[in-house]
Amino acid sequence: MQPQVPEGKLPDAESMPDLLFTLPETHYPKRINAATELVDRHVEEGRGDDVAIYFEDEEITYADLQSRVNRFGNALSEIGVEAGSRVVVRFPNRPEAVVACLAVQKLGGVALPSMKLLRAKELEYIFNDAGATHCVVYDGLLDEVEGAMPNLDTLEEVIVVDRGAGVDHAYHDYDALLESGGSTLDAYDTERTDLALMLYTSGTTGRPKGAIHTHRQLLASADSYARYCLEPTREDVFGGNPPLPFAYGYGDLVTFPLRFGASTSLVENATPGDLLEAVEAHGITVLCSIPTAFNQMLAKHPDAPDEHDLSSLRAGMSAGEPLAPSTYDAVEDAYGIKLLDGIGTTEMLHIFVSHRHTDEVDPSATGFPVPGYECRVVDPDTREEVDRGEAGLLAVRGPTGITYWGRPDKQAESVVDGWSYPGDIFVHREDGRLEYKSRADDLIISSGYNIPGPEVENVVQELDSVSEVAVVGTPDEERGQVVKAFVVLAEGVEESDDLIDEIQTHVKNTLAPYKYPRAVEFVAELPRTETGKIQRVKLREREREQYED
Repeated sequence: MQPQVPEGKLPDAESMPDLLFTLPETHYPKRINAATELVDRHVEEGRGDDVAIYFEDEEITYADLQSRVNRFGNALSEIGVEAGSRVVVRFPNRPEAVVACLAVQKLGGVALPSMKLLRAKELEYIFNDAGATHCVVYDGLLDEVEGAMPNLDTLEEVIVVDRGAGVDHAYHDYDALLESGGSTLDAYDTERTDLALMLYTSGTTGRPKGAIHTHRQLLASADSYARYCLEPTREDVFGGNPPLPFAYGYGDLVTFPLRFGASTSLVENATPGDLLEAVEAHGITVLCSIPTAFNQMLAKHPDAPDEHDLSSLRAGMSAGEPLAPSTYDAVEDAYGIKLLDGIGTTEMLHIFVSHRHTDEVDPSATGFPVPGYECRVVDPDTREEVDRGEAGLLAVRGPTGITYWGRPDKQAESVVDGWSYPGDIFVHREDGRLEYKSRADDLIISSGYNIPGPEVENVVQELDSVSEVAVVGTPDEERGQVVKAFVVLAEGVEESDDLIDEIQTHVKNTLAPYKYPRAVEFVAELPRTETGKIQRVKLREREREQYED
């Protein structure tokens, strides 16, 4: 019996991306289960005593993790989770979230990690769209689930992890279920193309979209990017603060370390200071975050190399938003590691363009196509490949691809002739590197010139007086749009007209003069998603509303 998917939820064959499995490591057998590959295999091969998860003062070995996954999987089976079930897992970065996702996948179900800041209305849409039957939730995040319950069509059971808030008798208790379940569990006989993970996009440009991923694609994200660009070993410890429901975080903190028998360091609601402490306490070797967090670590903890033992670090990963060369240089100077920038999306599951840790990293470019992936830069209208050095729309093929749950309209837009189009503007340089310009909707068109907002941001960010910056196009009657910079000043710096002149002059002297920000606004903070990405769409909407008024 194969897992059932409701009719109309998978794209037609003609709209599916072409998946390429050119790497020998991605030649998986027809039947494979991601949970057994990530946990059971290590125990069977004699590595059960190795640490799988560090959390606070706890060390969870692979044998212990296997026992927890099996016991919780058996308990879930008793309350109706079966092959094909969609199960929402709603947590901060905690071990129970990893156990829940792996248990669901071992049963042949589909784990659906949920961002912790989502409100009841947003959860209502996701639950109903996915047809979720079960929810495993941290007690501190239960209230919004309860707020959504009156309008949920398919939810049958709720399991609560009680860590101090108290569990209502109407719900199942996670610890009680864990205690009741048997310690052995045979994995469901999943095929490599069966669904294992569903992640919803943030929905900044409309209602959220469910991106679906199979057992094979989960493993392939590790066997392409992680294996070739990071080269993990059992001695590695992955750590960072991307949320687990963020595709970047799920790969960094679950799939990658567990695929290679390494360890993951989980820090709940991590601040920059918490991350630095975790590096020392857990011996983190690969530090994963976003540019904003790296900048915060540098700004708020300038003496960190003297105050913490950071000698375990060997590499850093950055994704989620463009990495400024100035941030790359500052991290290398402070921590002695290369920060590998990467472009990836929820739909593609993880990074598909990056340098390798052994490369001579050029921080002005994102990097090369990750082994196993092919990339082209094409004309947005004709889909014909443009010349090297010319900006165009990025097209990608590899072991993962864009596949939406029940969104044939978006599927048709995002996959053309088998190529996935994540929506990014790139330049394919003569040296083979791909240089990021902007999201397609972040391109500013002013007096006929195409101006990538992130390119201007990188230059403004070079100034010591600037802490953070976001650049968007603001409506202008004469030019159509003009470049506007929203600037968060560094601590102790006061806004002034002279500072505006300095910012504008610096951009004029660094880039083509037409790219300089004709408008500069100082702000206390920038709008961000839960994953830390700058919400430029909110800035654009505000500018448009003010213009129309």
